[in-house]
Amino acid sequence: MRFWIALLIFVSGLTSSAVGFVNQLENQPIDVINASGSLTKPTSYVMIPNSVLSAYQGETSVFAIGDGAIFMSSARQSDLVAWLGDAPYVELRLNVDATNKKVSLAEIERPGQGTPADPVGSDIWKYELNSNGTALLPVTVDNEIAILIASTGVDLAPRTIRVSWDLGEVAAAVAPITLIGTGLMLVGALFGIYAAIHYGRKFRSRRNKRGPRKPKPIRARGTKSQAGPAPLTGRRAHRALKTAAVAGTISLLTGCVPNYENPIVSPSPLDQPGILTASLDRNQLDKILDDLDQVVSTADLSLDRESLEVRMAGPALEMRRAAYALAAKTTDDPLDGPAPLTLSPIQLFLPSATDTWPRTAMVIAGDGELVMMLLRQDNPRGQYKLYQYSNLLPGITFPEVPAESLGANALKADNKFLSMDPASLVEGLGNLLNQGENSPWTLLIDPDNQYVSEVSSVQLGLQETLSNANLDFKHQLAATEPVLLANSEGGALVALYMIDTYTIIPKEPGDAVAITGDEAVLLGAGGSATGIETSYGAMLLFNVPAAGSDARASLLGASQQLLSAITLGG
Repeated sequence: MRFWIALLIFVSGLTSSAVGFVNQLENQPIDVINASGSLTKPTSYVMIPNSVLSAYQGETSVFAIGDGAIFMSSARQSDLVAWLGDAPYVELRLNVDATNKKVSLAEIERPGQGTPADPVGSDIWKYELNSNGTALLPVTVDNEIAILIASTGVDLAPRTIRVSWDLGEVAAAVAPITLIGTGLMLVGALFGIYAAIHYGRKFRSRRNKRGPRKPKPIRARGTKSQAGPAPLTGRRAHRALKTAAVAGTISLLTGCVPNYENPIVSPSPLDQPGILTASLDRNQLDKILDDLDQVVSTADLSLDRESLEVRMAGPALEMRRAAYALAAKTTDDPLDGPAPLTLSPIQLFLPSATDTWPRTAMVIAGDGELVMMLLRQDNPRGQYKLYQYSNLLPGITFPEVPAESLGANALKADNKFLSMDPASLVEGLGNLLNQGENSPWTLLIDPDNQYVSEVSSVQLGLQETLSNANLDFKHQLAATEPVLLANSEGGALVALYMIDTYTIIPKEPGDAVAITGDEAVLLGAGGSATGIETSYGAMLLFNVPAAGSDARASLLGASQQLLSAITLGG
């Protein structure tokens, strides 16, 4: 009986281990998933959306084969779609064949009548690759990234595309039934050895006591009992029970076989972000600043006003051109022109968190004297341009701002959540410049800064020097759009452009007013008998508290440039 029990246990373990081993061989985890597709529709642009790129975990790469130039880039999906605009393109989707455990790429045509454009070099790309014939682009996938595949923007895009996910080497999990079976085999073997030892001892003891056994009577073959088949008893009953036990044990242990789920049949794309995210990252910023430095440095060498338009716009372009005009009249050496831009090292980077245009990014750079630069992109296919720059004033306290990975909310100029709007800031600052500490605006704007002190002193000096003339000082908000980025304190950083106009008219007929310095250079004369009007541009950066706050607005940065000097009534 013990031998049969040992044999039952051993056979059950052997069968279980075999089932587990076969299951492990049949369910080896795959380490790479490939989804391929060949385009049938003519198109210049192919977009692979985030839902495809993030369908499976692992290192993702995109491979393309074409007949000529191949361009591939990554960007936020919303930005990529905005760049495509109304241009026709093909979007790739994932086609999962659950029966055959295969996945492929299917194309969906997105018709349009938009104008095609060359995608090379756009600031909107986080990364771009140019190749010929074949191209492989590794992709760092988050829940926003999408891929654009093209050629020149006019020629057909590559026709064969593959997306691969490297899942890494994963060892097949050992089925519990294998471990259980191995354990049963060991128990059965040990129990069999024990049974053999016990049977040997018992056999020797019985033989010594009973002597030789008598032979059993031989029953004639073919003789059948008249009472019919006898019930299963003795050894036959034990054999039936053993067979049933083995079958039951195997059936029970089969439930311990793991049910391997092929990852191909269950893609799990990342959820899309529910909030606005930063529209620019550090890699994009570095490329933009490098290009800006090259453009402005080259223009500075020859005082080339027109080439500045490639990377400058708005107040920054107007003031730089004015500086070029003044330098052209005051020196023969371009090196004596405007000071070069301060673009490094970067101390602060604050992009706007938005999916609309125009969009901006604020950068503070420098080592010692810091400069605030405001970059602006007017449309998806446009480049970021230097829109404004201001020297940060000494002794200021800069507010806390969001992390660059999050970005700052872009606010409208007429929002009601700030204590002052841009027009009020200019009106208040102008009054401070004209009246100094006697201005009632000191209750709303902190006058204790270098810019207010120096400009007020200039205006006071003019009044004392030109006692025979009537002076008028006007400060107005320029027609260019102010930029407002929310800080972390409930307020906002407000960048604006102010125009200061100084009018000098003689009090008595026959009198004349005299001017010197850069104003005289632009005027082309040292004075006038009819009057002189000079205009200055001032790029300003304010920190404005939230509405209802007891804090005052403060001026953080300012840069002023003489724009023009003209004779009145001439």
